[in-house]
Amino acid sequence: MYVIGIGKTKFGILNESIAQLAYKAMYNAILDSPISINDIGIIFVSNFLGSHHQKQLHLNSIISSMLPELRIPIIGIETACASGASAFYQGLMALSRFENVLVVGVEKMTGNPKMKSIENLAMAGDRKLDQEQGMIFPANYALVAQQHMIRHGTTHEDLSLVSFKNHKNANLNPLAHYNYKHVTMEMINNSCMISSPLNLFDCSPISDGASAIILSRNRKSDRDVKVIGSHLATDCISLAQRKDLTSFASTKAASANAFGQAKISPKDIDIAEVHDCFTIAELVAMEDIGICKPGESKHWIRKEMTGLNGDLPINTDGGLKADGHPIGASGIAQIYEIVTQLRGEAEKRQIDKARIGLAHSVGGVGGTAVVSILRGMSL
Repeated sequence: MYVIGIGKTKFGILNESIAQLAYKAMYNAILDSPISINDIGIIFVSNFLGSHHQKQLHLNSIISSMLPELRIPIIGIETACASGASAFYQGLMALSRFENVLVVGVEKMTGNPKMKSIENLAMAGDRKLDQEQGMIFPANYALVAQQHMIRHGTTHEDLSLVSFKNHKNANLNPLAHYNYKHVTMEMINNSCMISSPLNLFDCSPISDGASAIILSRNRKSDRDVKVIGSHLATDCISLAQRKDLTSFASTKAASANAFGQAKISPKDIDIAEVHDCFTIAELVAMEDIGICKPGESKHWIRKEMTGLNGDLPINTDGGLKADGHPIGASGIAQIYEIVTQLRGEAEKRQIDKARIGLAHSVGGVGGTAVVSILRGMSL
């Protein structure tokens, strides 16, 4: 199984419609690949909020309207913030039947009243246990952060270092939401409190954008990147149903299975894109994936081991925190970044000797997790 084409739009506050964004990402992916749109056997469309933010359901048929006379299967996928990664996982499984698969994720999130957006985003949590109790996602991840601080001695300074790193990386990524924004530690530490201990710079932004990936059963060119492991795992939806708030069982299960398929261990990874919807999520992901032991992620951050020149660069594109988080597109954008790095095409943010990369995406507060591992063809 190979990634043979990638495409992405700018992330941020954009003028294009949801259909225009999706088309641009798909067009760029086809242009990047050695095949034509007529060679695609099936398309998976990832989206979370089109129904409520844009009053648009049935996106698979919207995509079909852009591809007249193609008449192929087009299927929508929704697993909250893991929608894009779940669509990628579904695309891999579809290669058992189709030679070439296109996966596109898109979200148009800006332009809605703030309270309406908060209400819509909260739908990824349990209606009774979370939404009706006021447990919006900043509050959920604030609880995770509080417990991580109590159990492991993590500080808000550690979270600020995650934010600072990811914003620096985004400055080197021309497609990032915050490519233009110079951020200092003083700005981060002095920003307003959202849900203690998380302040404004601990939270990913509301973003528009789209990403697309083309998968093939067979290798097509020297630029192809091989998928050597991928797994999706699901857990209960609410923190109220968890015994441990500092770890996501779904990530642990997805990681173990993906590493088992790839026949490697976390120490073999050269680059990772992890789900950092909030800064604490990056630390939790590092521990759950097995990059480090529980409680050790703070030391990696303090020693800059996850920076571009560190032992294991993480979120080289800026992550959800600064590249942006257009929900349906985010998981696919992680694959886009891993492929770009493994091809050696990341320009100013390119890391040395990138051979094996990992992408990790989470829906809700660990309700769904997808981990995929890719290898460059130079190996």
